[in-house]
Amino acid sequence: MNRINRCVNVMVLLIVAVVLTNTGLAETAEGQTSSPQTPVRETPVSQTQLIQQDATRWSLDISEYERYLDLIRGPLGKWNPSIDPLMALGMFADTEQQSQRYAERYAQQEFELTERVLHFQTAYRAAFDRLYPNVGVLDQRLLAPYYAHQQQKTASKAAKNLAQRRFVEGDRLLVFVADSCKECFTTIRRLMSLLSGLKHGGVDIYVRDANDDAAVSRWAKEQGIQTEWLNKQTLTLNRDEGLYHRLRSRSSNVDHVTVPVFLQRNQQLFQLKTGDLGL
Repeated sequence: MNRINRCVNVMVLLIVAVVLTNTGLAETAEGQTSSPQTPVRETPVSQTQLIQQDATRWSLDISEYERYLDLIRGPLGKWNPSIDPLMALGMFADTEQQSQRYAERYAQQEFELTERVLHFQTAYRAAFDRLYPNVGVLDQRLLAPYYAHQQQKTASKAAKNLAQRRFVEGDRLLVFVADSCKECFTTIRRLMSLLSGLKHGGVDIYVRDANDDAAVSRWAKEQGIQTEWLNKQTLTLNRDEGLYHRLRSRSSNVDHVTVPVFLQRNQQLFQLKTGDLGL
């Protein structure tokens, strides 16, 4: 009997302990839930602070940098969205004094950047020579074709600009092309661009060895000649019918080229050299 009583007492104590434990856990959880938590707040950087930082980098005050931002939102931003503040402010300065001040700052900035580039380039070249004494930085022979192309391109552009200034109102260019010519369209487009500044001028194409108008039309279609040019008389299509041979026989300075070009001015004809036209 005593043993049974002891077992009952032990069970009662265990039950009480479990109840107390659960009650304590519940209170703890409730206390944690109900206790207010202090949120972590990050102090945002204001827009004014960002503008101040950017302005300081360019040695400007806030009003100047805000003026630059306003310019970027307009047509200038579409034209050159990456333009730096000094150049933008200088271009749109309200007074000559402001323009001069921004120009001086820009000159100082570019001078300092150039000095840094040259300094680093000198250090790089010295490091390269030290690390690779038997290797050249660049084989100049590899650049020879590039230099030749650039020189030719520059000379061609200069010749084209000069030729454009020599043309006057009423000038027309007579161009003689072969019926089998497949690359004449590029030349024709360039010649038309030379006369683009004239209100009364154009290009007259003479298709050599064309037996009829159908052959001329077929050639024009193959070359992609636009109807608009024909309607505006900016360009005309004609059969040669021996005209080129007659002009050659009368010319003392014949330029034997694939696409001969003659200038018609005041009822007179002169053969032009393609090199002088930038072609």
